[in-house]
Amino acid sequence: MGLGTSLVYMVLLGFGSLITPGVGISGRLLEWVPCRLSEFSHAPAYGLLTWLLASGLRGREWPQHVALCVAIPAALVFGIWMEVFQGVVPGRVVEIGDVLMNAMGIGAASLLIGLRLLPVDEPSRGWGFRRLLDTKRGCSAS
Repeated sequence: MGLGTSLVYMVLLGFGSLITPGVGISGRLLEWVPCRLSEFSHAPAYGLLTWLLASGLRGREWPQHVALCVAIPAALVFGIWMEVFQGVVPGRVVEIGDVLMNAMGIGAASLLIGLRLLPVDEPSRGWGFRRLLDTKRGCSAS
């Protein structure tokens, strides 16, 4: 996975954060989502963004700690800007709780990546489901 995947995901997050509940097809669908689920969805969404950014940078031969040190603030700044943009969308409000949930997801993903429980791409070879299974068995992927 490269940085292009991260950018596509950021566009999708941006689109989702600017949907006005009750307006249009996507807004009507958003109304069906329970409020609590919508609030808690920020953590996994921004955790995934952090992982995608770190993996994309690792795929460009960045050291893991540097990739993570860039991915964390990039994901956090993106989340803050999405909240700011929500303030100008009719029917949406800026909520600090959303930013905190974003930060929780970013922190959880960073911890998992730092503890090497959540793999990120290696520069020489990408990872896939097969490699993940081989790593769990103690084998090395070829």
